[in-house]
Amino acid sequence: MRKDTMEALEKFQVRTFGNKKSIERVEGMLWDTEKVLFITPTNAVIHSVNTGKKEKLPGVAAVTNQRVIFSYKAAFTESTEMISLPEIRSVESTGNGLTGGTIRIHAMAKTLEILVTYKKETMQAIQNLIYKAIDDCRNAGNSSSGQRENNLEQIEKLHDFLKQGIITEEEFQAKKKQLLGL
Repeated sequence: MRKDTMEALEKFQVRTFGNKKSIERVEGMLWDTEKVLFITPTNAVIHSVNTGKKEKLPGVAAVTNQRVIFSYKAAFTESTEMISLPEIRSVESTGNGLTGGTIRIHAMAKTLEILVTYKKETMQAIQNLIYKAIDDCRNAGNSSSGQRENNLEQIEKLHDFLKQGIITEEEFQAKKKQLLGL
């Protein structure tokens, strides 16, 4: 595991419960310039604003200095949802001792709900971490950062096309590699 991943797991006292391979799959999606700020195996709900679709899925959620990633693999389905930090409109944390805590990340096209912990202090710390990462990302303001954000948006649009059957998996992967400079 990457050093920043181990530090994030330790900082937030996250137990991996045999999810090492899933965490490593997310690490494989990270860019060289990304730093893991928070990562956890979790259950998540993805709300699609455009379609009204609501999916409840087990997977791994990660917050980096550039984006939020949720990767899941269930039965024969494997997919990844990504939200670039500048795309995030708001973040909220709610929870109680019975149902646990949830971080809701609202973007223009989707909302990602991540089950995180029962502790209010930890939920607030994660929420603050995301807001600080958003602020840091926006303040970076250099052209390469802007290009990466544009590339992320293009990848997300391509992913939507893939889900709709407009493009094939091979076309998606080829264009994604091109946009990521791989």
